Amino acid sequence: MRRFLLALSCLLIALALTGCGAAAESQFSTAADSVASFTESGRAMPAMPAAAAPQMAREVVVEKEMLREMEVPAEAFMAEESAEMDSAATESMSESLPTLEEVQASVAAQERIIVRTVGMGLVVDNVADTVDRVGTVSQNLGGWTVSSDRSAIHHGSVSVRVPAQQLDEAIRQIRALAIRVDSESSTSQDVTDEYVDSSSRLRSLRATEQSLLNLLTQADDVEDALEVQRELAQLQAQMESLEGRIKFLQQTAAFSLINVRLSLAPKSMPVEAGPDQTFSAGQPARFRATFNPPTEIEDFNFIWDFGDGSKVEGTGSAPTTQPGQRVTATVNHVFEDDRDSPYIVQLEITGTGQAGIVEGSDTLIATVTRIPTIEVFAGERRVVEEGEEVEYSGSFTRPEGLWDIQYQWAFGDGSPSVIDAPEDGATRAVAIHTYENYRPQAYEVTLTVTAQSEAGEVKGSGSFRVDVRESQGLIAGSWNLAASAKWAVRALSAVALAIVNILIWVAIFSPVWLALAAIGYGLLRLNRIRRARRNNSRALQNLEDMSPGASAVSTAPEQS
Repeated sequence: MRRFLLALSCLLIALALTGCGAAAESQFSTAADSVASFTESGRAMPAMPAAAAPQMAREVVVEKEMLREMEVPAEAFMAEESAEMDSAATESMSESLPTLEEVQASVAAQERIIVRTVGMGLVVDNVADTVDRVGTVSQNLGGWTVSSDRSAIHHGSVSVRVPAQQLDEAIRQIRALAIRVDSESSTSQDVTDEYVDSSSRLRSLRATEQSLLNLLTQADDVEDALEVQRELAQLQAQMESLEGRIKFLQQTAAFSLINVRLSLAPKSMPVEAGPDQTFSAGQPARFRATFNPPTEIEDFNFIWDFGDGSKVEGTGSAPTTQPGQRVTATVNHVFEDDRDSPYIVQLEITGTGQAGIVEGSDTLIATVTRIPTIEVFAGERRVVEEGEEVEYSGSFTRPEGLWDIQYQWAFGDGSPSVIDAPEDGATRAVAIHTYENYRPQAYEVTLTVTAQSEAGEVKGSGSFRVDVRESQGLIAGSWNLAASAKWAVRALSAVALAIVNILIWVAIFSPVWLALAAIGYGLLRLNRIRRARRNNSRALQNLEDMSPGASAVSTAPEQS
Protein backbone atom coordinates (compact mmCIF):
# COMPACT_ATOMS: atom_id res chain seq x y z
CA MET A 1 0.00 0.00 0.00
CA ARG A 2 2.79 2.43 0.89
CA ARG A 3 4.67 1.63 -2.30
CA PHE A 4 1.46 2.30 -4.30
CA LEU A 5 0.99 5.71 -2.69
CA LEU A 6 4.61 6.59 -3.34
CA ALA A 7 4.26 5.68 -6.99
CA LEU A 8 1.07 7.69 -7.32
CA SER A 9 2.78 10.71 -5.75
CA CYS A 10 5.65 10.50 -8.22
CA LEU A 11 3.20 10.32 -11.07
CA LEU A 12 1.29 13.40 -9.84
CA ILE A 13 4.56 15.33 -9.62
CA ALA A 14 5.26 14.48 -13.25
CA LEU A 15 1.72 15.54 -14.16
CA ALA A 16 2.19 18.94 -12.47
CA LEU A 17 5.23 19.63 -14.63
CA THR A 18 3.47 19.08 -17.98
CA GLY A 19 3.49 22.81 -18.82
CA CYS A 20 7.30 22.99 -19.18
CA GLY A 21 7.31 22.99 -23.03
CA ALA A 22 8.49 20.55 -25.63
CA ALA A 23 11.06 18.92 -23.30
CA ALA A 24 8.25 17.65 -21.08
CA GLU A 25 7.54 14.70 -23.39
CA SER A 26 10.76 12.79 -22.60
CA GLN A 27 10.50 13.75 -18.91
CA PHE A 28 7.01 12.28 -18.42
CA SER A 29 7.83 9.16 -20.44
CA THR A 30 10.88 8.54 -18.26
CA ALA A 31 8.85 9.29 -15.11
CA ALA A 32 6.16 6.81 -16.15
CA ASP A 33 8.73 4.07 -16.88
CA SER A 34 10.47 4.73 -13.58
CA VAL A 35 7.18 4.47 -11.67
CA ALA A 36 6.41 1.16 -13.38
CA SER A 37 9.83 -0.36 -12.64
CA PHE A 38 9.73 0.90 -9.05
CA THR A 39 6.33 -0.58 -8.35
CA GLU A 40 7.29 -3.95 -9.85
CA SER A 41 10.69 -4.54 -8.26
CA GLY A 42 10.92 -2.08 -5.37
CA ARG A 43 14.33 -0.99 -6.60
CA ALA A 44 15.61 2.44 -7.40
CA MET A 45 14.67 3.91 -10.77
CA PRO A 46 16.99 3.09 -13.70
CA ALA A 47 19.23 5.56 -15.44
CA MET A 48 17.44 8.23 -17.52
CA PRO A 49 18.23 9.82 -20.85
CA ALA A 50 20.79 12.59 -20.74
CA ALA A 51 18.35 15.29 -22.01
CA ALA A 52 15.97 14.60 -19.11
CA ALA A 53 18.60 14.39 -16.39
CA PRO A 54 18.47 18.00 -15.09
CA GLN A 55 14.69 17.96 -14.76
CA MET A 56 14.63 14.51 -13.19
CA ALA A 57 17.25 15.64 -10.67
CA ARG A 58 14.83 18.31 -9.53
CA GLU A 59 12.01 15.74 -9.39
CA VAL A 60 14.15 13.47 -7.20
CA VAL A 61 14.66 16.28 -4.70
CA VAL A 62 10.89 16.78 -4.54
CA GLU A 63 10.38 13.04 -4.09
CA LYS A 64 12.80 13.12 -1.15
CA GLU A 65 10.68 15.68 0.61
CA MET A 66 7.50 13.70 -0.03
CA LEU A 67 9.13 10.55 1.28
CA ARG A 68 10.06 12.33 4.49
CA GLU A 69 6.46 13.52 4.94
CA MET A 70 5.16 9.98 4.35
CA GLU A 71 7.62 8.66 6.97
CA VAL A 72 9.26 6.26 4.53
CA PRO A 73 12.72 5.03 5.62
CA ALA A 74 14.97 7.12 3.46
CA GLU A 75 18.35 5.46 4.04
CA ALA A 76 18.07 2.75 1.39
CA PHE A 77 16.32 5.08 -1.07
CA MET A 78 18.94 7.79 -0.67
CA ALA A 79 21.79 5.35 -1.02
CA GLU A 80 20.45 3.88 -4.26
CA GLU A 81 19.62 7.31 -5.62
CA SER A 82 23.05 8.76 -4.83
CA ALA A 83 24.87 5.87 -6.38
CA GLU A 84 22.77 6.01 -9.51
CA MET A 85 23.10 9.79 -9.94
CA ASP A 86 26.81 9.87 -9.19
CA SER A 87 27.65 7.22 -11.77
CA ALA A 88 25.64 7.06 -14.98
CA ALA A 89 23.25 10.06 -14.83
CA THR A 90 25.83 12.71 -14.03
CA GLU A 91 28.18 11.61 -16.81
CA SER A 92 25.28 11.42 -19.28
CA MET A 93 24.14 14.98 -18.44
CA SER A 94 27.53 16.50 -19.02
CA GLU A 95 28.07 14.73 -22.34
CA SER A 96 24.59 14.80 -24.01
CA LEU A 97 23.15 18.33 -23.33
CA PRO A 98 22.50 20.17 -26.66
CA THR A 99 24.20 23.50 -27.28
CA LEU A 100 22.29 26.81 -27.89
CA GLU A 101 23.21 26.73 -31.60
CA GLU A 102 21.72 23.25 -31.96
CA VAL A 103 18.45 24.33 -30.34
CA GLN A 104 18.15 27.41 -32.61
CA ALA A 105 18.85 25.34 -35.70
CA SER A 106 16.20 22.80 -34.67
CA VAL A 107 13.54 25.53 -34.28
CA ALA A 108 14.48 27.18 -37.59
CA ALA A 109 14.15 23.84 -39.36
CA GLN A 110 10.53 23.47 -38.25
CA GLU A 111 7.74 24.47 -40.67
CA ARG A 112 6.04 27.64 -39.48
CA ILE A 113 2.28 27.60 -38.81
CA ILE A 114 0.75 30.93 -39.96
CA VAL A 115 -2.89 32.00 -39.49
CA ARG A 116 -3.94 34.68 -42.03
CA THR A 117 -7.05 36.89 -41.78
CA VAL A 118 -8.16 39.33 -44.49
CA GLY A 119 -10.68 42.20 -44.16
CA MET A 120 -12.22 43.88 -47.20
CA GLY A 121 -14.64 46.79 -47.68
CA LEU A 122 -16.44 46.72 -51.04
CA VAL A 123 -18.92 49.00 -52.80
CA VAL A 124 -21.32 46.92 -54.91
CA ASP A 125 -24.45 47.46 -56.98
CA ASN A 126 -26.47 44.75 -55.16
CA VAL A 127 -25.71 43.70 -51.58
CA ALA A 128 -27.76 40.48 -51.40
CA ASP A 129 -26.51 39.18 -54.77
CA THR A 130 -22.88 39.92 -53.85
CA VAL A 131 -23.21 37.98 -50.57
CA ASP A 132 -24.22 34.89 -52.56
CA ARG A 133 -21.45 35.38 -55.11
CA VAL A 134 -18.77 35.66 -52.42
CA GLY A 135 -20.03 32.38 -50.92
CA THR A 136 -19.85 30.76 -54.37
CA VAL A 137 -16.23 31.88 -54.78
CA SER A 138 -15.24 30.26 -51.48
CA GLN A 139 -17.04 27.00 -52.33
CA ASN A 140 -15.39 26.77 -55.75
CA LEU A 141 -11.97 27.10 -54.11
CA GLY A 142 -12.68 24.40 -51.52
CA GLY A 143 -13.88 26.60 -48.65
CA TRP A 144 -17.22 27.45 -47.05
CA THR A 145 -19.31 30.39 -45.76
CA VAL A 146 -18.88 31.09 -42.05
CA SER A 147 -21.59 33.77 -41.65
CA SER A 148 -23.53 36.31 -43.71
CA ASP A 149 -25.85 39.29 -43.16
CA ARG A 150 -28.11 40.67 -45.89
CA SER A 151 -30.92 42.09 -43.74
CA ALA A 152 -30.33 45.73 -44.81
CA ILE A 153 -30.76 47.11 -48.31
CA HIS A 154 -27.76 49.43 -48.15
CA HIS A 155 -25.27 47.35 -46.13
CA GLY A 156 -24.28 43.72 -45.61
CA SER A 157 -21.44 41.43 -44.63
CA VAL A 158 -20.15 37.93 -45.30
CA SER A 159 -17.31 35.84 -43.79
CA VAL A 160 -15.80 32.86 -45.64
CA ARG A 161 -12.89 30.45 -45.22
CA VAL A 162 -10.75 29.27 -48.10
CA PRO A 163 -7.69 27.00 -48.22
CA ALA A 164 -4.57 28.93 -47.26
CA GLN A 165 -2.92 28.19 -50.62
CA GLN A 166 -5.98 29.62 -52.42
CA LEU A 167 -6.21 32.86 -50.39
CA ASP A 168 -4.66 35.14 -53.01
CA GLU A 169 -6.91 33.73 -55.74
CA ALA A 170 -9.97 34.20 -53.54
CA ILE A 171 -9.07 37.83 -52.87
CA ARG A 172 -8.61 38.46 -56.60
CA GLN A 173 -12.02 36.99 -57.47
CA ILE A 174 -13.81 38.88 -54.66
CA ARG A 175 -12.27 42.16 -55.83
CA ALA A 176 -13.72 41.54 -59.28
CA LEU A 177 -17.25 41.50 -57.77
CA ALA A 178 -17.01 45.11 -56.52
CA ILE A 179 -17.50 48.44 -58.21
CA ARG A 180 -14.93 49.93 -55.86
CA VAL A 181 -12.69 48.58 -53.10
CA ASP A 182 -12.83 51.02 -50.20
CA SER A 183 -10.47 49.17 -47.87
CA GLU A 184 -8.42 46.00 -47.60
CA SER A 185 -6.32 44.71 -44.70
CA SER A 186 -4.43 41.50 -44.00
CA THR A 187 -3.02 40.14 -40.73
CA SER A 188 -0.78 37.12 -40.09
CA GLN A 189 -0.27 35.34 -36.78
CA ASP A 190 2.52 32.85 -36.15
CA VAL A 191 1.13 30.07 -33.90
CA THR A 192 4.03 27.63 -34.36
CA ASP A 193 5.21 27.88 -30.77
CA GLU A 194 1.76 27.39 -29.38
CA TYR A 195 1.11 24.44 -31.68
CA VAL A 196 4.39 22.69 -30.80
CA ASP A 197 3.92 23.31 -27.10
CA SER A 198 0.32 22.03 -27.16
CA SER A 199 1.32 18.91 -29.12
CA SER A 200 4.17 18.17 -26.70
CA ARG A 201 1.92 18.60 -23.68
CA LEU A 202 -0.67 16.33 -25.26
CA ARG A 203 1.89 13.53 -25.82
CA SER A 204 3.13 13.88 -22.25
CA LEU A 205 -0.41 13.72 -20.90
CA ARG A 206 -1.08 10.59 -22.93
CA ALA A 207 2.01 8.94 -21.44
CA THR A 208 0.86 9.93 -17.97
CA GLU A 209 -2.58 8.57 -18.77
CA GLN A 210 -1.07 5.19 -19.63
CA SER A 211 0.82 5.16 -16.34
CA LEU A 212 -2.37 5.94 -14.43
CA LEU A 213 -4.12 3.12 -16.24
CA ASN A 214 -1.32 0.77 -15.15
CA LEU A 215 -1.69 1.97 -11.56
CA LEU A 216 -5.42 1.45 -11.77
CA THR A 217 -4.91 -2.21 -12.63
CA GLN A 218 -2.56 -2.60 -9.64
CA ALA A 219 -4.82 -0.91 -7.07
CA ASP A 220 -5.26 -3.12 -3.96
CA ASP A 221 -8.54 -1.65 -2.69
CA VAL A 222 -11.47 0.50 -3.81
CA GLU A 223 -10.13 3.70 -2.21
CA ASP A 224 -6.89 3.53 -4.21
CA ALA A 225 -8.84 2.81 -7.39
CA LEU A 226 -11.13 5.80 -6.81
CA GLU A 227 -8.16 8.09 -6.19
CA VAL A 228 -6.52 7.03 -9.46
CA GLN A 229 -9.87 7.34 -11.23
CA ARG A 230 -10.25 10.99 -10.13
CA GLU A 231 -6.76 11.86 -11.30
CA LEU A 232 -7.42 10.07 -14.57
CA ALA A 233 -10.65 12.10 -15.16
CA GLN A 234 -8.83 15.40 -14.61
CA LEU A 235 -6.05 14.31 -16.93
CA GLN A 236 -8.48 13.34 -19.68
CA ALA A 237 -10.25 16.73 -19.40
CA GLN A 238 -6.92 18.49 -19.98
CA MET A 239 -6.23 16.23 -22.92
CA GLU A 240 -9.59 17.02 -24.55
CA SER A 241 -8.97 20.75 -24.16
CA LEU A 242 -5.54 20.47 -25.76
CA GLU A 243 -6.90 18.32 -28.59
CA GLY A 244 -9.56 20.97 -29.33
CA ARG A 245 -7.00 23.75 -29.33
CA ILE A 246 -4.66 21.80 -31.61
CA LYS A 247 -7.51 21.06 -34.01
CA PHE A 248 -8.49 24.74 -34.06
CA LEU A 249 -4.92 25.81 -34.84
CA GLN A 250 -4.66 23.24 -37.61
CA GLN A 251 -7.96 24.37 -39.16
CA THR A 252 -7.29 28.12 -38.93
CA ALA A 253 -3.84 27.64 -40.41
CA ALA A 254 -5.13 25.44 -43.23
CA PHE A 255 -8.14 27.69 -44.06
CA SER A 256 -7.74 31.48 -44.04
CA LEU A 257 -10.62 33.75 -42.99
CA ILE A 258 -11.93 36.55 -45.23
CA ASN A 259 -14.32 39.15 -43.73
CA VAL A 260 -16.11 41.21 -46.37
CA ARG A 261 -18.15 44.37 -45.61
CA LEU A 262 -20.53 45.39 -48.40
CA SER A 263 -21.99 48.82 -49.13
CA LEU A 264 -24.50 49.68 -51.82
CA ALA A 265 -23.12 51.97 -54.50
CA PRO A 266 -24.95 55.35 -54.42
CA LYS A 267 -26.66 56.89 -57.42
CA SER A 268 -26.04 60.47 -58.50
CA MET A 269 -28.44 63.30 -57.67
CA PRO A 270 -28.41 66.91 -59.04
CA VAL A 271 -27.69 69.50 -56.34
CA GLU A 272 -27.57 73.32 -56.56
CA ALA A 273 -25.72 75.01 -53.68
CA GLY A 274 -26.56 78.47 -55.04
CA PRO A 275 -24.64 81.26 -56.80
CA ASP A 276 -21.34 82.66 -55.64
CA GLN A 277 -21.87 85.27 -52.92
CA THR A 278 -20.08 88.04 -51.06
CA PHE A 279 -20.46 88.30 -47.29
CA SER A 280 -19.40 90.72 -44.61
CA ALA A 281 -16.88 89.55 -42.03
CA GLY A 282 -18.50 89.07 -38.64
CA GLN A 283 -22.03 89.13 -40.06
CA PRO A 284 -24.34 86.09 -40.43
CA ALA A 285 -24.31 84.47 -43.88
CA ARG A 286 -27.27 82.35 -45.00
CA PHE A 287 -26.98 79.20 -47.12
CA ARG A 288 -29.73 77.11 -48.66
CA ALA A 289 -29.56 74.57 -51.50
CA THR A 290 -32.02 72.85 -53.82
CA PHE A 291 -31.85 69.26 -55.09
CA ASN A 292 -33.92 66.80 -57.13
CA PRO A 293 -33.99 63.32 -55.50
CA PRO A 294 -35.47 60.28 -57.27
CA THR A 295 -38.71 58.76 -56.08
CA GLU A 296 -38.81 56.49 -52.98
CA ILE A 297 -36.01 58.45 -51.30
CA GLU A 298 -37.33 59.82 -48.02
CA ASP A 299 -34.41 60.46 -45.64
CA PHE A 300 -31.81 63.13 -46.39
CA ASN A 301 -28.62 64.24 -44.69
CA PHE A 302 -26.52 67.21 -45.79
CA ILE A 303 -23.13 68.60 -44.76
CA TRP A 304 -21.95 72.16 -45.38
CA ASP A 305 -18.18 72.65 -45.36
CA PHE A 306 -17.51 76.41 -45.30
CA GLY A 307 -13.81 76.18 -46.08
CA ASP A 308 -12.71 77.94 -42.88
CA GLY A 309 -12.46 74.76 -40.82
CA SER A 310 -16.08 74.62 -39.71
CA LYS A 311 -18.88 72.28 -40.82
CA VAL A 312 -22.61 72.08 -40.23
CA GLU A 313 -24.73 68.92 -40.57
CA GLY A 314 -28.50 68.84 -40.97
CA THR A 315 -31.41 66.66 -42.00
CA GLY A 316 -34.28 69.10 -42.60
CA SER A 317 -35.70 69.60 -46.10
CA ALA A 318 -38.99 70.63 -47.67
CA PRO A 319 -40.61 70.41 -51.12
CA THR A 320 -40.81 73.46 -53.37
CA THR A 321 -43.35 74.57 -55.93
CA GLN A 322 -41.28 72.86 -58.63
CA PRO A 323 -42.28 69.19 -59.15
CA GLY A 324 -39.74 66.78 -57.65
CA GLN A 325 -37.58 69.56 -56.20
CA ARG A 326 -36.69 69.96 -52.52
CA VAL A 327 -34.86 72.63 -50.57
CA THR A 328 -32.60 72.18 -47.55
CA ALA A 329 -33.10 73.97 -44.27
CA THR A 330 -31.44 77.38 -44.09
CA VAL A 331 -28.03 77.33 -42.42
CA ASN A 332 -26.37 80.41 -40.88
CA HIS A 333 -22.61 80.83 -40.66
CA VAL A 334 -20.34 83.71 -39.66
CA PHE A 335 -17.00 84.23 -41.44
CA GLU A 336 -14.85 85.89 -38.80
CA ASP A 337 -11.80 86.59 -40.94
CA ASP A 338 -11.49 87.96 -44.47
CA ARG A 339 -7.75 87.41 -44.86
CA ASP A 340 -8.17 83.95 -46.45
CA SER A 341 -11.05 85.03 -48.67
CA PRO A 342 -12.44 83.75 -50.98
CA TYR A 343 -13.60 80.49 -49.39
CA ILE A 344 -14.75 77.40 -51.29
CA VAL A 345 -18.00 76.23 -49.70
CA GLN A 346 -18.83 72.57 -50.37
CA LEU A 347 -22.19 70.85 -49.96
CA GLU A 348 -22.78 67.09 -49.85
CA ILE A 349 -26.27 65.55 -49.66
CA THR A 350 -27.02 61.86 -49.06
CA GLY A 351 -30.47 60.35 -49.42
CA THR A 352 -31.70 56.86 -48.51
CA GLY A 353 -34.91 54.96 -49.09
CA GLN A 354 -36.45 52.00 -50.85
CA ALA A 355 -34.72 53.03 -54.07
CA GLY A 356 -31.27 52.72 -52.45
CA ILE A 357 -28.74 55.46 -51.81
CA VAL A 358 -28.29 58.72 -53.72
CA GLU A 359 -25.54 61.30 -53.39
CA GLY A 360 -24.99 64.77 -54.75
CA SER A 361 -22.58 67.62 -54.20
CA ASP A 362 -21.95 71.18 -55.31
CA THR A 363 -19.69 74.13 -54.45
CA LEU A 364 -19.86 77.91 -54.40
CA ILE A 365 -17.36 80.71 -53.84
CA ALA A 366 -17.85 82.83 -50.72
CA THR A 367 -16.01 86.15 -50.85
CA VAL A 368 -15.64 87.73 -47.42
CA THR A 369 -14.94 91.44 -47.06
CA ARG A 370 -15.16 94.12 -44.41
CA ILE A 371 -17.80 96.62 -45.58
CA PRO A 372 -17.79 100.26 -44.41
CA THR A 373 -20.19 101.53 -41.78
CA ILE A 374 -22.67 104.39 -42.34
CA GLU A 375 -22.91 106.71 -39.35
CA VAL A 376 -26.24 108.59 -39.12
CA PHE A 377 -27.19 111.67 -37.04
CA ALA A 378 -30.93 112.31 -37.23
CA GLY A 379 -31.21 115.27 -34.83
CA GLU A 380 -31.97 116.21 -31.23
CA ARG A 381 -35.22 116.23 -29.31
CA ARG A 382 -37.53 119.14 -30.17
CA VAL A 383 -40.99 120.55 -29.46
CA VAL A 384 -43.46 121.48 -32.23
CA GLU A 385 -47.06 122.68 -32.32
CA GLU A 386 -49.87 120.62 -33.72
CA GLY A 387 -50.66 121.54 -37.30
CA GLU A 388 -47.27 123.25 -37.71
CA GLU A 389 -45.20 122.44 -40.80
CA VAL A 390 -41.63 121.71 -39.69
CA GLU A 391 -38.46 120.88 -41.60
CA TYR A 392 -36.32 117.98 -40.35
CA SER A 393 -32.66 117.71 -41.37
CA GLY A 394 -30.18 114.92 -40.60
CA SER A 395 -26.66 114.02 -41.69
CA PHE A 396 -24.73 110.81 -42.48
CA THR A 397 -21.29 109.62 -43.53
CA ARG A 398 -20.60 108.51 -47.08
CA PRO A 399 -17.61 106.10 -47.16
CA GLU A 400 -16.10 104.80 -50.37
CA GLY A 401 -17.31 101.61 -52.02
CA LEU A 402 -21.03 102.40 -51.66
CA TRP A 403 -23.64 103.17 -54.29
CA ASP A 404 -27.42 103.53 -54.63
CA ILE A 405 -27.66 105.55 -51.42
CA GLN A 406 -31.16 106.31 -50.14
CA TYR A 407 -32.56 107.80 -46.96
CA GLN A 408 -35.95 107.30 -45.31
CA TRP A 409 -37.74 109.44 -42.67
CA ALA A 410 -40.28 107.68 -40.43
CA PHE A 411 -42.18 110.11 -38.12
CA GLY A 412 -43.96 107.58 -35.91
CA ASP A 413 -47.49 108.97 -36.34
CA GLY A 414 -48.68 106.49 -38.95
CA SER A 415 -48.09 108.81 -41.90
CA PRO A 416 -46.24 107.51 -45.00
CA SER A 417 -42.45 107.53 -44.76
CA VAL A 418 -40.47 110.06 -46.79
CA ILE A 419 -37.98 108.28 -49.08
CA ASP A 420 -35.49 110.14 -51.25
CA ALA A 421 -32.00 109.84 -52.70
CA PRO A 422 -29.36 112.49 -51.96
CA GLU A 423 -27.42 114.20 -54.69
CA ASP A 424 -23.94 112.94 -55.56
CA GLY A 425 -21.60 113.76 -52.72
CA ALA A 426 -24.40 115.07 -50.45
CA THR A 427 -24.44 113.95 -46.84
CA ARG A 428 -27.69 115.58 -45.63
CA ALA A 429 -31.22 114.20 -45.57
CA VAL A 430 -34.08 116.78 -45.42
CA ALA A 431 -37.83 116.28 -45.03
CA ILE A 432 -40.88 118.43 -44.11
CA HIS A 433 -43.63 117.04 -41.92
CA THR A 434 -46.70 118.25 -40.00
CA TYR A 435 -48.10 116.59 -36.89
CA GLU A 436 -51.87 117.09 -37.14
CA ASN A 437 -52.81 115.89 -33.66
CA TYR A 438 -51.55 116.58 -30.19
CA ARG A 439 -50.82 113.76 -27.76
CA PRO A 440 -49.14 113.69 -24.34
CA GLN A 441 -46.48 111.13 -25.40
CA ALA A 442 -43.57 112.08 -27.67
CA TYR A 443 -43.27 110.78 -31.23
CA GLU A 444 -40.21 108.72 -32.31
CA VAL A 445 -38.59 110.04 -35.50
CA THR A 446 -36.12 107.72 -37.30
CA LEU A 447 -33.75 108.44 -40.17
CA THR A 448 -32.44 105.33 -42.00
CA VAL A 449 -29.76 105.44 -44.70
CA THR A 450 -29.19 102.39 -46.97
CA ALA A 451 -26.62 101.71 -49.69
CA GLN A 452 -25.28 98.83 -51.77
CA SER A 453 -21.77 97.35 -51.53
CA GLU A 454 -19.86 94.29 -52.73
CA ALA A 455 -20.98 92.42 -49.62
CA GLY A 456 -24.62 93.38 -50.06
CA GLU A 457 -26.80 96.04 -48.49
CA VAL A 458 -25.35 98.41 -45.90
CA LYS A 459 -27.63 100.20 -43.45
CA GLY A 460 -27.31 102.86 -40.78
CA SER A 461 -29.93 104.67 -38.71
CA GLY A 462 -30.48 107.36 -36.06
CA SER A 463 -33.51 108.64 -34.15
CA PHE A 464 -34.79 111.33 -31.79
CA ARG A 465 -38.10 112.35 -30.08
CA VAL A 466 -40.59 115.09 -30.95
CA ASP A 467 -43.07 116.54 -28.43
CA VAL A 468 -46.24 117.97 -29.99
CA ARG A 469 -48.12 120.66 -28.02
CA GLU A 470 -51.63 122.02 -28.55
CA SER A 471 -52.18 124.92 -30.97
CA GLN A 472 -52.62 128.44 -29.37
CA GLY A 473 -55.25 129.72 -31.93
CA LEU A 474 -56.29 133.52 -32.42
CA ILE A 475 -54.84 135.95 -29.81
CA ALA A 476 -55.93 139.71 -29.44
CA GLY A 477 -53.83 141.49 -26.91
CA SER A 478 -53.79 139.27 -23.88
CA TRP A 479 -57.17 137.77 -24.72
CA ASN A 480 -57.16 134.46 -26.52
CA LEU A 481 -60.38 133.78 -28.36
CA ALA A 482 -59.76 130.13 -28.81
CA ALA A 483 -58.71 129.65 -25.22
CA SER A 484 -61.78 131.57 -23.95
CA ALA A 485 -64.10 129.57 -26.16
CA LYS A 486 -62.56 126.38 -24.90
CA TRP A 487 -62.91 127.59 -21.28
CA ALA A 488 -66.59 128.51 -21.83
CA VAL A 489 -67.31 125.19 -23.42
CA ARG A 490 -65.62 123.39 -20.57
CA ALA A 491 -67.60 125.46 -17.96
CA LEU A 492 -70.92 124.80 -19.68
CA SER A 493 -70.02 121.18 -19.92
CA ALA A 494 -69.34 121.08 -16.17
CA VAL A 495 -72.70 122.76 -15.35
CA ALA A 496 -74.60 120.47 -17.66
CA LEU A 497 -72.81 117.53 -16.14
CA ALA A 498 -73.81 118.67 -12.62
CA ILE A 499 -77.47 119.10 -13.61
CA VAL A 500 -77.52 115.71 -15.20
CA ASN A 501 -76.03 114.19 -12.07
CA ILE A 502 -78.67 115.87 -9.88
CA LEU A 503 -81.48 114.62 -12.10
CA ILE A 504 -80.05 111.14 -11.97
CA TRP A 505 -79.90 111.23 -8.20
CA VAL A 506 -83.48 112.60 -7.98
CA ALA A 507 -84.73 109.88 -10.28
CA ILE A 508 -82.95 107.23 -8.26
CA PHE A 509 -84.33 108.49 -4.90
CA SER A 510 -87.86 109.51 -6.16
CA PRO A 511 -89.64 106.73 -4.16
CA VAL A 512 -88.00 108.00 -1.02
CA TRP A 513 -89.05 111.58 -1.74
CA LEU A 514 -92.68 110.51 -2.37
CA ALA A 515 -92.77 108.50 0.84
CA LEU A 516 -91.40 111.44 2.82
CA ALA A 517 -93.94 113.81 1.21
CA ALA A 518 -96.83 111.45 2.05
CA ILE A 519 -95.68 111.15 5.65
CA GLY A 520 -95.35 114.92 5.94
CA TYR A 521 -98.77 115.52 4.47
CA GLY A 522 -100.36 112.97 6.87
CA LEU A 523 -98.72 114.56 9.86
CA LEU A 524 -99.93 118.00 8.79
CA ARG A 525 -103.48 116.71 8.29
CA LEU A 526 -103.50 115.04 11.71
CA ASN A 527 -102.25 118.21 13.34
CA ARG A 528 -105.08 120.22 11.77
CA ILE A 529 -107.73 117.74 13.00
CA ARG A 530 -106.39 117.86 16.52
CA ARG A 531 -106.37 121.63 16.46
CA ALA A 532 -110.00 121.77 15.24
CA ARG A 533 -111.15 119.46 18.00
CA ARG A 534 -109.34 121.49 20.55
CA ASN A 535 -111.04 124.66 19.33
CA ASN A 536 -114.46 123.01 19.42
CA SER A 537 -113.88 121.89 22.97
CA ARG A 538 -112.96 125.38 24.02
CA ALA A 539 -116.05 126.88 22.31
CA LEU A 540 -118.38 124.53 24.11
CA GLN A 541 -116.78 125.28 27.39
CA ASN A 542 -117.26 128.97 26.85
CA LEU A 543 -120.94 128.55 26.05
CA GLU A 544 -121.55 126.59 29.23
CA ASP A 545 -119.93 129.27 31.24
CA MET A 546 -122.06 132.07 29.68
CA SER A 547 -125.73 130.82 30.37
CA PRO A 548 -127.63 128.38 32.60
CA GLY A 549 -129.51 127.03 29.62
CA ALA A 550 -126.47 126.54 27.72
CA SER A 551 -126.43 122.92 28.54
CA ALA A 552 -129.96 122.43 27.30
CA VAL A 553 -129.24 124.37 24.20
CA SER A 554 -126.11 122.46 23.66
CA THR A 555 -127.69 119.08 24.19
CA ALA A 556 -130.65 119.73 21.93
CA PRO A 557 -128.60 119.71 18.84
CA GLU A 558 -126.95 116.55 19.97
CA GLN A 559 -130.31 114.81 20.37
CA SER A 560 -131.48 116.08 17.04
